[in-house]
Amino acid sequence: MVTSQKKLNIATRKGTFVCVFKWDKKDKAFLVSVPSLPEVFTFGRTFRDAKKMAKDAIELYCDYLIDEGKIVIDDTRKAFGHIPSSRIVAVGK
Repeated sequence: MVTSQKKLNIATRKGTFVCVFKWDKKDKAFLVSVPSLPEVFTFGRTFRDAKKMAKDAIELYCDYLIDEGKIVIDDTRKAFGHIPSSRIVAVGK
């Protein structure tokens, strides 16, 4: 049973993301989700641990996406990764 909820910006090596922390009374843990990265979900027994786990999970997932050739856009609209040179098109020449 979730009893409270808090949103917090988490700064990582791959940008800043809004995380939603929910205290789960039954499990006695903070559950963490990242709305802009729905695949990322983690938890921590304390709020401090939950923040650390969220940062680690976001960084690992973003590293995976970038390794797969994808570009990551954080919640401040900054892009991370690179476009393969085969996909770059010259415009206006």
